[in-house]
Amino acid sequence: MNTLKLKHSIYTDFSGYKQLASFYHTATNYADTQIEICFRDLEWFDANLSSLLHAMLHKLNKERGLTFVTNTDIIHDRFDVLCRNGFINTGRAVKDVRNSTLPNHQFDPSDKHGFVSYVERYLLDHRGMPRLTADLHNQILDDMIELYSNINYHSNTTDPCFVCGQYYPTQGFLVFTLTDLGDGFLPKIQRKTNGAVNTSLDAIHWALKGNSTKEGAPGGLGLKNMYQYLKQNKGILQVVTGNGYWGNDMENTFFNEGRILPEAFTGTTINLFFKHK
Repeated sequence: MNTLKLKHSIYTDFSGYKQLASFYHTATNYADTQIEICFRDLEWFDANLSSLLHAMLHKLNKERGLTFVTNTDIIHDRFDVLCRNGFINTGRAVKDVRNSTLPNHQFDPSDKHGFVSYVERYLLDHRGMPRLTADLHNQILDDMIELYSNINYHSNTTDPCFVCGQYYPTQGFLVFTLTDLGDGFLPKIQRKTNGAVNTSLDAIHWALKGNSTKEGAPGGLGLKNMYQYLKQNKGILQVVTGNGYWGNDMENTFFNEGRILPEAFTGTTINLFFKHK
């Protein structure tokens, strides 16, 4: 059996995304076979990134005919969070007694109702969310709905959208990760701007300003509003699309405008860090 190893630590940052993208591209060298994902040399895995890894495995299964297994003893001993959030099913009963996870789940792009139910039940009511007024609760829900609706509009895919989340009490963040397998930001924005926007990083910045590619529709305020809310409340927004990686946690650093990934993965990943108060 072929084995692919995850090593070191995989955090919700540029390095973590780069490692998972490298894993994906290495796996594309195989076809119609079973691969063991080895966690033995991995020290840490941010569980919300189950969303991204799940999307990668789905695409590899669909396009390369790959199936995946792993050592369940290692998972239970060191990464049981991946059982608690439902990413790995070992056949053993596992409960999230710490109430720290948001389930790993997938939705069809048109399943807005399912996504809304998930956000209301698991994200907005989670113990790691900051206290929200009724108006702010509704505003965040509306912005999340627009983010999801934009996936259906922009992605040009019938593949599912993948979500997962994790509460990190020590850091004081509840992190929600959403990944789609579509075209990414650039193609439609490039056409909308007649080529004025021609890189993935520029497309991210264009979208963050509330611009939209929808004809006769208001700007894409979902992403802009989430950015403003998170920034004002000590949270973090990260957007990864095409070969562009941007996060407001990099503002006032050398990478203020974002970074270029050496290997790009399909679609878009959005990470929302809600600061617990």
